[in-house]
Formats: sequence, C-alpha cells, structure tokens
Amino acid sequence: EGIPPGVSPRVAGVFLPLLRAARAVMWHRARAAAVKSAMCVLLPHVVHRAHPAMLGTHVKIFGARMTSAPSSVRRGMCHDAAALHPFPDGMSASDKFMFDTNGFVVVKNVFGEADLRRFHDAIDEHGDQIHERKGQLRLTKGGSSDLLKGDGVTGRKDLAGFLGWQAPHREPFREVLTHPKLVPFLHDLCGPGYRLDHNPLCILQDPGAEGFEFHGGSTLDDGSWNHPLGYDFRHGKMRCNLLAFAVHLTDVKQGDGGFCIIRGSHKSNFKCPIEMRRLEMAEEHAYQPAINAGDVVVFTEATTHGTLPWRGQSQRRNLIYRFSPATNSYGRGFADQGRWPEKYTDGMSDAQLATMQPPYHPRLNRVVVAPDGNGVIRPAPREKHKVEFDRAVFKADYF
Repeated sequence: EGIPPGVSPRVAGVFLPLLRAARAVMWHRARAAAVKSAMCVLLPHVVHRAHPAMLGTHVKIFGARMTSAPSSVRRGMCHDAAALHPFPDGMSASDKFMFDTNGFVVVKNVFGEADLRRFHDAIDEHGDQIHERKGQLRLTKGGSSDLLKGDGVTGRKDLAGFLGWQAPHREPFREVLTHPKLVPFLHDLCGPGYRLDHNPLCILQDPGAEGFEFHGGSTLDDGSWNHPLGYDFRHGKMRCNLLAFAVHLTDVKQGDGGFCIIRGSHKSNFKCPIEMRRLEMAEEHAYQPAINAGDVVVFTEATTHGTLPWRGQSQRRNLIYRFSPATNSYGRGFADQGRWPEKYTDGMSDAQLATMQPPYHPRLNRVVVAPDGNGVIRPAPREKHKVEFDRAVFKADYF
C-alpha cells in the first residue's frame, strides 16, 4: 500500500489508484470463477431434484453447458441415490396411508366408458383364445366343504398374449403400462425403472364359476420371509418386490364375489393357516370390495389375496398386471428368448418399451418412464474414460 522506493509522490498519485482498481477487478473475476465452478458441480443435482422433467436435459449457467442427470454426479459422490430417487413422491398422503395400512388401494376412474369398450371389443374378437380350467386344471378341490368351488362345474377362464395382438386391439392393454394415473404408484412403490414382470393375464368368470384359494402373502409355509413378494418400509419409503394391478373391466357389487383380500396381511410375521386360505375359518377377514368398471386395485403380492366364486349375473372380466423394481425379476417370460416376444414390443412407444427392459440397476444407463407417463427420461452418457476402462477390463460396456 506504501509508495515503492524510487517512485516520486507525483507518479505514485497517478498510478496507485489504477493498480488498486486492477486488483479489485482481478479479485471479483476470481470469485466469479469460483462460484461458477461450484455451480457447475452442484446445480445439476438441484435442478433434477426440483424439476424432474429436466432429468437428462441440458442447462446453461454462466455460458457453461451441463447435464442434469444422475449419471453426471461428480467423482467421489455416490450416484445410487440420485438414480433411485430422482422424482418427488406421486402418491397422495391418503393413498400412502391406506396402502401401508391395508396393503392395497383402489384407484378410481382410471378408465372411462370409451376405454372399456376398446378392452371388451378386443377380448370379444379373440374369444377363441380363451381357455377354461376343467378337470385337473380346476383351481378348487371340490366337495361339500369347499366354499370356493362355485357351482362345481364352471371353471375360471384365462386369456393372455394381448400385448402382442394386432393393432388396434393391443393398444388399450399396452396403455396400462404407463397410464398417467398409475405411474405415480409404480414410481413410489417399485421405484424408477419399474418393469413388467409377468405376462399380463385376463381372468374371466361366468356366473357360478369357481374361485381361487388365498395365496401370496408375506410369509412362506415354513414361516420364513417371502422375499420375492416382499413389502418393506425403510427410511420413509415403501417398496414392493412384486406389485400387482387388478384392472376391473366390469362392475363388482358387494357380495358378488371376485377379487378378495386380507387387509394388512402384507405385514404378517406368521403364515396364513390353510383353513383360512380356503375360507373355512375367519371368513369375516376376507374383504371383497365393491369396485366399478374402470377402477384399478393396486396391491402388493405380499398381501394375502384370492378370488371368491362368482355370483354376479353376467361375466366378470379382470386384468392382472405384475411389476417389479428395476433390479428384480420373478417371472421369466422376458428371458426365454433373451427378450419379450417381438410382437409384444413392435410398435410400442418409448415409454412402454422402457417397462419391457430386463432387470438391471437404473444407474447403468437405464431409460425410465417420465413421472407423468408421457415419454421417457434418458440418462446422460457415461463418461468416456469409464466406458473405455470397463471395455478394457470386462471386454464389455457394463460389468
């Protein structure tokens, strides 16, 4: 701050103000560079937390182009959390409470009259592919004590393969995979990257048709945890290893029969007695909800459930879909040929295709369904040096 030796006061009076101004400019520029550097590291994570729709997109800060995606997390930070929890919760507080308490929730008015007509027209067009369970294929043992046998003659009817039907008959069934009213439940209960686990099934019951004993549940017959169907709550999150949709295409009145469930059994630590599974005891705990056509029952397979004999006046129709987290697999329909049949995926939207992927972790460049079910979120490309290293070590892009 003093006058350097050999410099006259007159000269110093001219140049010292200029030097101070230059140093102030340099200090402000250094501070701006530091802020820019910090923002380039932190802002993408803030952006994709606050605005999930920007996941995988690009933003500009101070002229720098950055990718707001979990895979852009900087070295030294764990990127599993960003990959597994990129979206805010989509379920309402009441749905969360009811699902955690009962093991299921009924989502009202998912499909309207026009949608239901499309489902029924497609099923009617493929009536020759419906198979009735007769003889050894019946689901009930029969006899005077069998409360699930129905009239003892009429079997349950099954129909599948509709994801692969010719257009337009396949379309309504494919729309279930990414329906905007159902995706929030899939993201909250299975996580981003959820996948179709089982080949979907249409169950048809004519009047007098048999039921099906209670199955699923949290506990195996030997008393151990049934983890393939498991339900758990940890660190503020519900998770289902196998989540099911029962898409009701026909009305079900109280007492008609059909879908039935034991509320809260997803948290049971004891196996369900065989007498209760056959409805020979504790019948009051078998809850058969009244459900309107177009409603969807979302339930964890860890909740003990079954089917009551059908007492309605016309045929009951119900679609069953089962989903699992990105890393899980129970069914193997996708695996026998290395993938789902081509006719299942031909013509699917990007979002629908995302649900048909095999099991692997979301952080390994998995394309996931967008929160509103419209479109997908694509991850940012992995860093080139990591890809090259994996190729050198594993002789493949992924371990």
